[in-house]
Amino acid sequence: MQAQLTYFRSLNGLRWIAALMVIVSHFFSLGRSIDSVLLNRIVKFGNSGVSLFFVLSGFVITRILINSINQKDYFKVFYMRRVLRIFPLYYFALLCYYFLPFIFNALYHFTSTFSQHIYYYTYLQNFALTFKWKSSGPIHFWSLAVEEHFYLIWPALVFFVFRYAHQWVLFVFGILVLGTIGIRVYMLSAGYTIDYATFTRMDQLVMGGILAVLESRNLMNKKHGNSYVAALIGGAIFFVICIFLDSFYQDLFKHSALGLMYFGIIALCAIYERQGMITRLLKNKIVQYLGTISYGIYVWHALALDMVNQYLATKIIIFDFVLVVLLTVAVSSFSYWFMEKRFLNLKRNFSFGGKN
Repeated sequence: MQAQLTYFRSLNGLRWIAALMVIVSHFFSLGRSIDSVLLNRIVKFGNSGVSLFFVLSGFVITRILINSINQKDYFKVFYMRRVLRIFPLYYFALLCYYFLPFIFNALYHFTSTFSQHIYYYTYLQNFALTFKWKSSGPIHFWSLAVEEHFYLIWPALVFFVFRYAHQWVLFVFGILVLGTIGIRVYMLSAGYTIDYATFTRMDQLVMGGILAVLESRNLMNKKHGNSYVAALIGGAIFFVICIFLDSFYQDLFKHSALGLMYFGIIALCAIYERQGMITRLLKNKIVQYLGTISYGIYVWHALALDMVNQYLATKIIIFDFVLVVLLTVAVSSFSYWFMEKRFLNLKRNFSFGGKN
């Protein structure tokens, strides 16, 4: 009998925080200057919202897989639920990004050449960006490709490691983290960017997986809370150090530092789910709703940003930012209730434990 997984509402709130960080980063990266050096650094830090998404995904997906490891339809149920959650919005959004600009005369004009779209239709856009293949599409979709590759290979790895080398699972996951850093050394030495490729960003997803293993072994609790505080502080210090390193070492270690920091944050939010001011804020009804539609928020925010820049810009930064957020939430809500929810309701036909 499959055990019911604890649903951590605070982690749903973290999804909204991650999405908001990405919006902030992209809003200010499109030609808006900030006089404050401190604010500039905060804005650049917003890019790490994707890192938070990765560690969250690694944790949530791995704990579901661990809990379902002995189920007869382990692979079928997992993949069907992922397809219903991911594909409908993804492919509908692609069509919108490709064709709406021609209707509204917006800034995002992508080439109509199908050969350059194919990387996006096949979730290979992150490799196209890494190796500079000619491609055309919404660039921020690169992270969705990374997650899709993770969903593709991770269930099999978890299945075989837990079935045949259960006592070595943390060792295997640790090797994967180190292996990711090793691949980054090679890629950077060869002159490639390492921000987009699946195997150079896998460490953050694996860190989330490690957290899920620790939870399954009853090691994610208040008794061990100080260890997760140390991970948070250690990751934050490591990331600050990376800022002062030359570009090679900064690129080599920054993602691991952020992964460690978010590893600690996620663990502490789960541990103190029922107490503390921060988790209360994350469980606020509005934040919970925004977390629920966070996938849509990530997908649609670039289109909303483009619409505001083209038609609604007031030239007052705070007003323009609020407009972007409101329009993003409005479009994401419409998308969720009138399209995504129809497919999500079909997940009831594929029984799996947990709500996260």
